[in-house]
Amino acid sequence: MLVDIDIIPLLSKTEAFLNTMYYVEIDLSLKPQKQHIATCIKYSGLIQLRGNFIRQLTNSVIKYVYSGAKQTQILEELTTGNDAVDESDAITELYQQACQYFRPSDIHGQFSELLLFNFLQHHFKALPVVRKMTITTNPAVERNGADAIHLAKVNPGEYIVYLGEAKTYTSGFKKAFQSALKSIITAYNEHRKELQLYNYSEFLEEPVRELMKDYLKCKIDLPVKLVVIISYCTGNTPNKTNAEDFHKHYIEDAVKECQKIVDADYANINEGLLPQLHYIIFPVDELAKLLDDFKLKLGIKP
Repeated sequence: MLVDIDIIPLLSKTEAFLNTMYYVEIDLSLKPQKQHIATCIKYSGLIQLRGNFIRQLTNSVIKYVYSGAKQTQILEELTTGNDAVDESDAITELYQQACQYFRPSDIHGQFSELLLFNFLQHHFKALPVVRKMTITTNPAVERNGADAIHLAKVNPGEYIVYLGEAKTYTSGFKKAFQSALKSIITAYNEHRKELQLYNYSEFLEEPVRELMKDYLKCKIDLPVKLVVIISYCTGNTPNKTNAEDFHKHYIEDAVKECQKIVDADYANINEGLLPQLHYIIFPVDELAKLLDDFKLKLGIKP
């Protein structure tokens, strides 16, 4: 048995963000046939909580970009010495620094990755071991690497590596699905190379860092599971009379789109990987406008 790491206290608090979303576990007629997740922005009465969703999502930007140890280091540097600032100003500066990693040219992808960061921790209790945003200057890694690499504990001394791929398409669902499957296969094949970049990361928690180093050196073997998140546009906001009907509309749309996926769409994935797949399907009305609101909240002009 491997060393026992208490991962739960290391996870970010995601409850406030997930409280802005409605989700169900449901058979989506996808391979593998099991319960997957369909989700949408929550309604309160007839009000869609889009503003709350964007605010809570962007509130997680600091945690997404920087580990807890790195946040502490930056805040200490800002609040000590001759150029020290107040703690509240330091937190604002930390947020602004984190937002600078987001680029207008890739806002679809970075929106998806921020979703993935929160969903993997909430739904799978999986800790991020890669901080992708801090290597945006390396185009090869960003193009070919996994959108997320997380670690979860299933039993004392037993762990799972979760690889995540996220796609946000303002057009159709099927192309997003095909692209996501292609990318997750690449992520699976390349994740050990990407992890090598973080092998000696100063700001990864020591027990987790040592575990991942042993995984990279092939001293231990860990099962790998694959999580695909697809956000796609459903069109205009529907006309419903209560929150339950709104939620039902989006979940039914996710089911309908997934039923269009056929065997040929899985042709390029090894059958041995299929059982390891988990899907989170996120239908959104007026998705382009939501992305514009996301950019504005980050201080990026549409």
